[in-house]
Amino acid sequence: MPAVRDAFTRGRSHFGGPAHPGVGPASGFQNGAAWVAWVLVPAIELGNAELEPEHVVFRLDLNLDPQSNHHAHADFWLAELDDGRRAQGLRYSINVIGGQSVWLYKPGEPGRALGTVGECDADLVGDLLRGAAEEFGEQIGSIEERQFTGAQHERH
Repeated sequence: MPAVRDAFTRGRSHFGGPAHPGVGPASGFQNGAAWVAWVLVPAIELGNAELEPEHVVFRLDLNLDPQSNHHAHADFWLAELDDGRRAQGLRYSINVIGGQSVWLYKPGEPGRALGTVGECDADLVGDLLRGAAEEFGEQIGSIEERQFTGAQHERH
């Protein structure tokens, strides 16, 4: 079904979506907010559906209010859903500057331009989310290894 949804959102974007920016600063913000709503959010929803069996979820914090920010902004991170232990991954920030330029900010690294809203499609965002998921898997694996090793030492 994701292919059908992708086709729908591509079709919808032909009529005033992120691929066709408006004029003026207000529409720049709206273009960025539309990209977040039509590209980033569906990719995260798809990622969450895929991660459900692992009891892991992408969390999303959106700031799409032009009164509180001068550009569309979204933070996302991964988190465990298991009882007792709820590790969280790094927080990634996406900023859509001027309604056109998509930037990624990650702790410990300089900001990185991902491209324009027209270039940053579902495939590029999917790659970004897969990288974040792999990184979080390594983090969880490291925690589990330390816990296992610690339990082994306690028995001896």
